[in-house]
Amino acid sequence: MSKQLRIAFIGAGYVNFGGAEGPWDHASRLEKIEGLAIAAIVDLNTSLAEQRLAVRRSGPAGGIYAETEIFADYRQMLDKAKPDAVFIGLPPEAHGVAKPPKDVELVCADAGVHMFIEKPLSAAPPEEVADVADALAKAAENGLIVSVGYMFRYSRAVEKMKEIVAETPGGVRAIVARYNCAYSEINSAVWWDIRRTGGPVVEQATHVCDLARYLAGEADLSTVAAVAIAGGEPAGQLSDIPAGPDGKVIDADVPDEFRIPCATAAVWRFANGAVGSLTHGALLHHKKYLAELEVWSDGLRIVLAEPYDKCRLLVRRPHSEEIETLDFAGDDPYMTEAEVFIQAVRTGDASGIRCTYADAVKTHQLTWAIRRAAEKQ
Repeated sequence: MSKQLRIAFIGAGYVNFGGAEGPWDHASRLEKIEGLAIAAIVDLNTSLAEQRLAVRRSGPAGGIYAETEIFADYRQMLDKAKPDAVFIGLPPEAHGVAKPPKDVELVCADAGVHMFIEKPLSAAPPEEVADVADALAKAAENGLIVSVGYMFRYSRAVEKMKEIVAETPGGVRAIVARYNCAYSEINSAVWWDIRRTGGPVVEQATHVCDLARYLAGEADLSTVAAVAIAGGEPAGQLSDIPAGPDGKVIDADVPDEFRIPCATAAVWRFANGAVGSLTHGALLHHKKYLAELEVWSDGLRIVLAEPYDKCRLLVRRPHSEEIETLDFAGDDPYMTEAEVFIQAVRTGDASGIRCTYADAVKTHQLTWAIRRAAEKQ
């Protein structure tokens, strides 16, 4: 077996440890990979971190948590626990810029610690992320491994989409992306305040925007146009927002100008001449989200449907009117991206990583261009 790797989690929330809101849960995936030890869990809420640790130690992979330590400060953790790699699963407002204490990535890079960073890169706009991007690019030249969590790039369905598109003359002509979240149980006050997440296009629709880039190439940001229903407008009022601990709706204290838009529609052109569109909503009730991405080419239509769970492709190929259904329901791109990252750390070969920090910056730029275009209307 290869040398045991020491992994630390920065953030004890849903992203790293799972929860009701979605299928993300990096800890459970890492527990299936041999040769790992969890060196530390970092969270300002050390009680939550202790709870997470207790649950994991009592589980089937409890052995890898035998020497796990809890820290409130990631700098202290890096100095004492000395992990080989970290999984950064923090709220967008808490990282991604050069100014302390949100300079998590820069501190990890200075310590020579490899990073898996969940999207979005930050709640901050791209110009404030630029210094981090420059520093990580230089660190990558010296062997630092950085992977950003756009897990759909590792989906077998998306691999198949790329394969089919490559076989079609002229490539992608249009991308139609849709993301409508079920908001009824989003009980984090952070999510309802665009100052703290960047807004739902930056924080949520980033996945389908990233896929649009992955399939069609770079967006021409100068062509982005968008409109939105702002949270402070009459049409932006929602009927099923959850209550906070005080019994008031969770966004009650958010000023109107910083409430999330409940719907955004955007269009743009790609550098290769193709066109793209996004419609994002925060309009569904209960738990189940809608996420779809549709590719049109000459004679070709592919729909990526329900990519989070019952993933499948609906394909109408050139010179045919038949719709073929390809089932990918058993695929776990979260697992694949974790395995690829760990393999890259072990070998020093980052060629399998499908989203570097520099690449993720371009997705961040697109989502911010959409947000800003909508806010101008």
